[in-house]
Amino acid sequence: MRKFILYVLICGFIVIGTTACSKDKEYTLNIKLEEISSITIDTLAQEDNIKEFSDKNSINEIYNIFSEKTTNVESVNDNPSSPDILYLIKFNNSNDESKFAYVYKKGNKYYIEQPYNGIYKITEEEYKTIEKFVK
Repeated sequence: MRKFILYVLICGFIVIGTTACSKDKEYTLNIKLEEISSITIDTLAQEDNIKEFSDKNSINEIYNIFSEKTTNVESVNDNPSSPDILYLIKFNNSNDESKFAYVYKKGNKYYIEQPYNGIYKITEEEYKTIEKFVK
């Protein structure tokens, strides 16, 4: 009887271990609206490359692109690899601290990437909203 219980326990641990390892980790953007005092968008061009926004309407419109995004795709780089167009978005708080993410186009697809967090798909409309702020 003891061998049977031991066998059941071992099989149970194997099943639990296999199931836990096979689940994809879900990533979320770690940016909170209430902490944002301003947002800067850097086009990474050589001149006139940074636009700053501190009005509530602009902050809300930009933040809404980033809110409630989830992904199972992990970012393992400091910045996106080989994008066609790239913008650096910084979310600044009143303590002179910032969190950042990249918005970019690659082929005919659009993404947000927060380094060492996740790569999130966005719509063309969301991408064009960011473009609107820098033009």
